[in-house]
Amino acid sequence: MSPRDEEELDRRLRDIRFEPRASLGAEIRGRAERGEEPRRFPSRLIRHLAFGSAAAVAGIGALAIGILTFRPASLTVDRCCQDLDGGGDADDGIVVVSRKGVSVQYLKIYEDLDGSGDYTPGDPVRFLRQGAPTVTGPIEGTRTTEFCCLDYDGGGPSDDALVVMGHPPDRITMAAIYERRSTGSPMQLR
Repeated sequence: MSPRDEEELDRRLRDIRFEPRASLGAEIRGRAERGEEPRRFPSRLIRHLAFGSAAAVAGIGALAIGILTFRPASLTVDRCCQDLDGGGDADDGIVVVSRKGVSVQYLKIYEDLDGSGDYTPGDPVRFLRQGAPTVTGPIEGTRTTEFCCLDYDGGGPSDDALVVMGHPPDRITMAAIYERRSTGSPMQLR
């Protein structure tokens, strides 16, 4: 299309005017005199629009709640450095993997030999637990120590206690985490 053709098309489009037809007023008055109701949207369309709007609002609400309450399926916490094995030096750490900060799935106590402040592959593992608490050695002569109150399981508040049973200076036979409650309810090892 040449520039001249475009100018001609533009002029013709600008000259177009829309006006209601002369009979439109009489048609509207005639329908009103006959008692005809104005046409409305079909009720099916209105129902679909209402349902779609309600579904959109519910979906947005559910998404907002999900975003605000989302917690990963498992949390990993690495706490260092305390004297967990009874050796006298605050060189031990604990790695806890928990299900949403509620139940412990994995617990490892290590000695932080390289002084990094967290578990690294060269650190010796003093105790490893997967699943429920179990004793992995003799009970006679063990020393039980409680370490409180930190967030050992990643659940949020610093209300967890760690119980360690072992034979100092570097042998651990059992470790468990529980939440301390001030209500006097019994502890529940996790």
